[in-house]
Amino acid sequence: MTEETSGSEGSHTHLTKSRLEALSDGIFAFAMTLLVISLSVPDKDTLVSSNTYALQTLIGLYSGFEHYALAFLILGAFWLSQHMQFHSVRTPDKIFTWINLLTLMFVALLPFSSSFSGAFSGVPVGAMVFETNLLLIGMGLSLQWWYATDNNRLTETTLTPAYIRKVRIRNLIVPAVSFVGILFALSGNTWSSAIYMTLPVVFYLVERAIR
Repeated sequence: MTEETSGSEGSHTHLTKSRLEALSDGIFAFAMTLLVISLSVPDKDTLVSSNTYALQTLIGLYSGFEHYALAFLILGAFWLSQHMQFHSVRTPDKIFTWINLLTLMFVALLPFSSSFSGAFSGVPVGAMVFETNLLLIGMGLSLQWWYATDNNRLTETTLTPAYIRKVRIRNLIVPAVSFVGILFALSGNTWSSAIYMTLPVVFYLVERAIR
């Protein structure tokens, strides 16, 4: 039975896993490319041709560079996580497909939230928009994995319960860090997005704890 004919008629999408993967890869690539819009040079009419002004302008783009790097690296991690999840999925059904589409909607929104956060780097709301966007992407990926692996609904039966649990916990790391960042922003801190710098350490500690 092929991917296009398997599955129950009520939940079947007539959409192969490869096409859904191609759509996801395209949107991730597009969003990662568009992140550069957060780095904007002043209008030519206001530019002053001097090394001092150029250096001041470059320094002024620090916040934009920070959010660009954070968003690009985290999106890359999300893409790798989704690629790993798709590898374990046999055939997507309608619910899985719609969860994926909603997740991709928030992926495509990240260039805006990154640019908005960089433009309002001194305002907590700016950071909250960025952090909420990352939280929603992470929760979307977590929901995808939970739905696909619940009683091995869509995944290979060779997946062990320990592996399924490990991925579920790992998927919640970015949403959890984002939630803490939002709490910091609500308390008035304008540097709350810096909390994502702790992600490598958090991933390392969690990986060791769930071995």
